[in-house]
Amino acid sequence: MNHLQQLHDLCVGKDVSIATAESCTAGLLAARITSIAGASSFFKGGIIAYQNDIKINVLDVSQSVIEEKTAVCSEVSEQMAVGVRDKLSADFSIATTGYAGPTGGTELNPLGTIFIAVSSKEKTISRRFVFTGDRESVVNQVIIHGIDFLVQELKN
Repeated sequence: MNHLQQLHDLCVGKDVSIATAESCTAGLLAARITSIAGASSFFKGGIIAYQNDIKINVLDVSQSVIEEKTAVCSEVSEQMAVGVRDKLSADFSIATTGYAGPTGGTELNPLGTIFIAVSSKEKTISRRFVFTGDRESVVNQVIIHGIDFLVQELKN
């Protein structure tokens, strides 16, 4: 069974809703989720927070964390996930932030570094990934790993 169908079946079976907060994936994660028929039964919506002011003013991400650590860090991904889950009253949420390329990156977080966070009422966790390839390839890897991560958390 493909990951999107598995996500659909888990959400419907558990009667849970999900939402997305996306930076580096720019809405493609939400588009992929809604490509499955019946997604409207569990997908509440998403916020594309491509610029930091949207992360701060819409998703309630701490400006000081962005200033201290940049927008590409576990804390920002987690705050994005909590913010969208709260704003859209979802049971679970997923957030993405990172350097998809071809520019960006730091010594600590080089090009291809992505943080993905999943949030529920019980907990919020994030993972750091470093993907290789061009921008499109990195974004596609983020979507695949993000959906897998969300599915794992829904199963717990």
